[in-house]
Amino acid sequence: MTGEIEAAGDMITGGMMARAVEPGHGEAGHGAGHGAHGEGHGACLNCGANVDGHYCANCGQAAHVHRSFAAIGHDLAHGVLHFEGKIWTTLPELALRPGKLTRRYIQGERAKFVSPFALFLFSAFLMYAIFSLTSHHGPTDAVQGVKMDKGAQAELRREQAKADAHIREIEAKLKAPGLSAARKEALTENLTDAQAERKGLTLAGDLTDSLVGEGVNGGIAKTVGKAVSAAAENPEFAYYKLKANAYKFSWSLILISLPFLWLLFPFSRRFKMYDHAIYVTYSIAFMSLLFSLSMLLTAVHVTSGLVTLVLLLFAAWHMYRQFKDAYALSRTGTLVRLPLLYGFACVSLSLFFTFLVMMG
Repeated sequence: MTGEIEAAGDMITGGMMARAVEPGHGEAGHGAGHGAHGEGHGACLNCGANVDGHYCANCGQAAHVHRSFAAIGHDLAHGVLHFEGKIWTTLPELALRPGKLTRRYIQGERAKFVSPFALFLFSAFLMYAIFSLTSHHGPTDAVQGVKMDKGAQAELRREQAKADAHIREIEAKLKAPGLSAARKEALTENLTDAQAERKGLTLAGDLTDSLVGEGVNGGIAKTVGKAVSAAAENPEFAYYKLKANAYKFSWSLILISLPFLWLLFPFSRRFKMYDHAIYVTYSIAFMSLLFSLSMLLTAVHVTSGLVTLVLLLFAAWHMYRQFKDAYALSRTGTLVRLPLLYGFACVSLSLFFTFLVMMG
């Protein structure tokens, strides 16, 4: 139950944060005729300027300010769901005509669409909330699954004893007098191979001791670093940290992606870094929404091989369509750059997850 409440809270927080950065102009009912705000006269309650209309011309605050308990519910619903009609204009365009949406926004047609950063915030929180709601994991069972039973441990000890006896036998032969050069060289080579095999058994033994005695903590700490060791010691906490960092630092994926996108149009005066930022932000927002849909389908047991394939193909098509239309490229120009775009997307995601592990 706690997870469901936390997920709902995350969705509400995401909606309210997205609403906070979303400009109010161009919304349905914004201005005259808005049912929620009456026309006012006199001084603005916020800045003291004269008000003649529904909103203060100086600071933008509504002339009529609610003070009823019911207004709390209205403001909450407004913040979570009410991009005031703009969301219903933006989502179809983002799904079916993403490149044209990106180009229109860049060229100044902004009042009717949700801004890319507001949509990105909402999609990131929504994805995190759905992930919290639908994911199930059992770290204890996973740790138990890698432990070796006593029979396997005994067998490993016997193999180590055999390897030690073989090494001692070769060393004794090397000390024998009257060895020819060829014989000595062959025995030396055999000794090197036997010692290498013994080292492998030593590593296996150390790992076994670590798994049984410390639950995949000590051995891993010596080989793959503190981050992985901490995850192995407390996978539940590591899972929580990775999940929290994923949405807390989701904005960094935009910054990571920008240099790679610039490389597709190096030194071009047609496109500014702002254009790339709008493209990347809308693209990541859509992919987050698509991933959220995939998680929901999985949760209700709708996802199959065919459905997954359709979602993957749609994601690939979406990247092609947005890239071609946003940058007004020819089909040839798009297809030439598209493999690089896919590759850069994979590299950006890899760097992002590496960054999350480092932060954890």
